[in-house]
Amino acid sequence: MTPHTAEGPAATPGARTGTAKDTPLVAVDGLHVAYRSGSRDIPVVQDVSLDVGPGRTLALVGESGSGKSTVAATLLGHLRHGSRITAGTVHIDGKDVFALPARELRRLRGGTVAMVAQNAGHALTPSMRVGRQIAEALRDEDAARHSVTDLLEQVRLPRPADLARRYPHELSGGQQQRVAIAMALAARPRLLVLDEPTTGLDVVTQRGVLDLIGALRDELGLAAVLVSHDLGVVAHLADQVTVVRAGRVEESAPTARLFAAPTAPYTRRLLAGVPRLADEGLALVTEDGAREIRPRAVVPADAPEAVAVRDVTLDHGTTRVVHGVSFTVRRGEILALVGESGSGKSTLAWSLAGLHTPSGGTMTAVGDAGGRTGAEGSGDSDSAGTGGTSGSGGTSGTAATGGGDLTAPSRKRPRALRRRIQLVFQNADTSLNPRRTVGDAVRRPLRVFGTAATRTEAAARARRLIADVHLPPEFAERLPAQLSGGQRQRIGIARALAGEPDVLIADEITTALDVSVQAEVLRLLDDLRRERRLACLFISHDLAVVRGIADRVLVLRHGVVVEEGPTDAVFAAPAHPYTRRLLAAVLEPDPEARTTAPDPEEWRDAAGGDGVWTEITSRHRVRRWRPADD
Repeated sequence: MTPHTAEGPAATPGARTGTAKDTPLVAVDGLHVAYRSGSRDIPVVQDVSLDVGPGRTLALVGESGSGKSTVAATLLGHLRHGSRITAGTVHIDGKDVFALPARELRRLRGGTVAMVAQNAGHALTPSMRVGRQIAEALRDEDAARHSVTDLLEQVRLPRPADLARRYPHELSGGQQQRVAIAMALAARPRLLVLDEPTTGLDVVTQRGVLDLIGALRDELGLAAVLVSHDLGVVAHLADQVTVVRAGRVEESAPTARLFAAPTAPYTRRLLAGVPRLADEGLALVTEDGAREIRPRAVVPADAPEAVAVRDVTLDHGTTRVVHGVSFTVRRGEILALVGESGSGKSTLAWSLAGLHTPSGGTMTAVGDAGGRTGAEGSGDSDSAGTGGTSGSGGTSGTAATGGGDLTAPSRKRPRALRRRIQLVFQNADTSLNPRRTVGDAVRRPLRVFGTAATRTEAAARARRLIADVHLPPEFAERLPAQLSGGQRQRIGIARALAGEPDVLIADEITTALDVSVQAEVLRLLDDLRRERRLACLFISHDLAVVRGIADRVLVLRHGVVVEEGPTDAVFAAPAHPYTRRLLAAVLEPDPEARTTAPDPEEWRDAAGGDGVWTEITSRHRVRRWRPADD
């Protein structure tokens, strides 16, 4: 296939416009990478060429498995085990990376090139305090003692001196990612390779980090290669965009031109699939790149509650992280929790799933006497067949469900209650056993919850569940390491659906997914709630996704709900300054909209003896506040 560009198919894929210097810092020419399988080579990168000059940013975009991360890794001389370069060259600062001796390659990685990996949890040493890890990345030991807190402040981490003394497991996912970015910036490299650098960040922190990277790029003349499925990030940061599909360059053009007039049908479909804040439902994209909005399902006013949370408090040691939160989720409804990292969203999710015991309040799985048929035992007697999920092949009808206390930890809940509440974890990399096939991961809950009577039935249903999340069924025989990040996340979703739950807790389930796969997963979730009246607690930093999928939204700040109401009402007329700040930080997929985030409003909490809430409408309310200078 001839690569398309904004000028037409004859243009050079790596062509740039602008003021970049004639001699590129990065030059990739005719790169081919293949994996060895038996006696033959499996190509994963084919004839990719690109170059990046100082002070410029090139973005590599494409679906999971397209080869974009493989290309980025070659800039540091990295290749996955079993892979090799079959043709082409990679030059950094005029040096052939794969011809360098080991000592010079280490010097290149330690100084000239730095990388921010997709999964900060894997990149950080678990037994070393984060401050020490950042100090090791600094070349000047005297400066290290003084610069660690400065770097943590630059990436918008609160209380940097205290945080520097923590271990990685004591940080949220977003905080870990910011530490990884600080480490990459510590040595002031000439080339920054950013592999999904803002995947785990909330919108406010994402905006701050990207503005920081852009400022350092301009100030220090850094070149940057950005790998991202977030086209809002690409539009905000990149000068040039190269679209990769199945290992080949599909289209390459300056950012503004590509977003305004994409020439390749594949690029048009990618851009059309990006959620936008104005969407009042999920975007459906046709083959020619036209987009339609699928209106959200109407939740009946008399829909029964599936989960009720009342005045819940949650602590980490002596620190209270959730303060008296209350909400309900009805059958067929999607309730979104939004807020910055550390606001308590995931802690609430884990508590509902039985992984964190609340220190106060009540959490109840509400009975649904009329919704399901059959008989359900208690404890370990839950072996009744359950209904098929989007073609997963279960028996017709499911057991009637009764109420249950969710304040107990998971191990003390009856098995029937555990089945009803299922959690999809934020990080599929660490939630899948690396030594077992992904088919085993999906089969296990089928056997544990008694929804498959035999091993043969469990294996067949596991393959159908894998197909339900839009992966080939034969992937059941693969190990997690043999899948891309987005593919592993879909396996995590299939595993949660294996229990055929009544309530699904989706903790950042689309964080690692590219645009087209994200759309498929969101559509699947929307279908499930329509067809099975599935209640869903949806946690996301992506506010455009929340606008399209959620019926109601709760805005959390430091463990306190500051605003709640119907999604359309909150997004159209946010009444709390914190909500307005979140929405103002969203990066739309439009290079022409590149602006600096506005200064946040200064305000104080005014909830107290005169009341906690201001009612905007009967369903939309905001926690009382007042301007800081009042």
